[in-house]
Amino acid sequence: MQIRARLTLQFTLLVSVIVLAIFVVIYWLRNNYIEEEFYKRLTQKASTSAELLVSVKEVNAKLLKKIQKVNNDVLPRENLIIYDYKNVKVLSANDTIRFKITPEMLNQVRKQHYARFKQGEFKIVGMLYTDRFNRVVTVAGAEDRAGKKDLENLKNTMISLFLIVLVLVSLVGWYFAVRALAPISEVIQQVQTIYPQNVNQRLTIQNPKDEIGRLTATFNELLERIAEVFRLQNLFVSNVSHEMKNPLMKIGSQIDVALLKSRTPEEYLNTLRSVRQDIRELGQLSNTLLELAKVSDLNHKLMYDEVRLDETIWEAGDLLLQAEQNYQVQVDFADDLEEDTQLVVKGNAQLLKTAFVNLMENGCKFSENHSVKVRLNFLKDHIEVQFINTGKMEKVDMDLVFEPFYRSQNTANIKGYGVGLSLVSRIVKLHGGNIKVDSDHVQTIFTLWLPYSVGV
Repeated sequence: MQIRARLTLQFTLLVSVIVLAIFVVIYWLRNNYIEEEFYKRLTQKASTSAELLVSVKEVNAKLLKKIQKVNNDVLPRENLIIYDYKNVKVLSANDTIRFKITPEMLNQVRKQHYARFKQGEFKIVGMLYTDRFNRVVTVAGAEDRAGKKDLENLKNTMISLFLIVLVLVSLVGWYFAVRALAPISEVIQQVQTIYPQNVNQRLTIQNPKDEIGRLTATFNELLERIAEVFRLQNLFVSNVSHEMKNPLMKIGSQIDVALLKSRTPEEYLNTLRSVRQDIRELGQLSNTLLELAKVSDLNHKLMYDEVRLDETIWEAGDLLLQAEQNYQVQVDFADDLEEDTQLVVKGNAQLLKTAFVNLMENGCKFSENHSVKVRLNFLKDHIEVQFINTGKMEKVDMDLVFEPFYRSQNTANIKGYGVGLSLVSRIVKLHGGNIKVDSDHVQTIFTLWLPYSVGV
């Protein structure tokens, strides 16, 4: 069921229940009022008749019966009966109408002075009338046909009105549901026009304060993230194709040159060494891309454990020095180290080692003396690790250095693919930390913060 139909149905049911409850209350109040008025008329007739019979000497039972017969104010199937103190019937105004009056009923009237009864269609009142010499019980009863007709007309009117209200409420509910959902329909139409080719298109926010406006704003934020993903994907594919194309072309060119004519064994060996170096670069690029893809996969569950940063940094330094023996790594601890627990963080040792190796290699690669200094500072909630080298970086490069495949124009003559620092940034974020870079005319400092614990 569509939301429009559901809202209309819910609105119709709600209003119908309220109207029905109001009609039921009105009917109940009217019924009570009619019944009360009818009993009042019977009480008045009983009181008047008893007073005439008992208090007026000139009036006896026969005369009172004649008076009742010629009385124009007679209720349908009315009868009035008077009993003396011995429960003997003194007067019956209408012998064709008989009530079943028991001694228990008469005793109840005498005890309570006034009582009401119902027998089938008849409504009956009994009242005790006393003076100095007499104690009589007057019973008056009749059928309330006018009240029944009044209630029947009221019921029919209410049923008709309820059906009319039901139809009107349904139409009004549908109209307002259409108006209320019109912004959503417009949003749907705009969303249907968005494709990967125009993912930069944004939805129109009519009222930023209501729920639909906030939903539209949230969808626009989602489009921003999707557009960024498409941008990074295109950038990734373009750069990967470019970076893999160069070594493959070099390998193919060297093989083609070697096949042009016969070469000496030494020349073939040199060609093979060069090809092997290019293949190693391709392998290194592939491994880095796999690491980048792994840390970018939100569904990939990482195992976190207690990691000693000093040991991880030393292991990272050893790995780097095994590959590049002319690099130098210096590790320095702050003076505020008091106990070993300050060196322990919650994280993934392999990923942290990968990040440290990349930062060390980056520092050594772009400094003139091929060295990097690693400094650890211990703060209250996290550890600060600084990688300091003597290289220089422009402001525009500092803003983009953590983007995948970004390389400064000043580093065109240095081997690299621009993936390492992007990998470092994502690893640090996975550990709940942060990283930044500062550079002046003397040195460049990469500073990262790692909390002692990370939510996993």
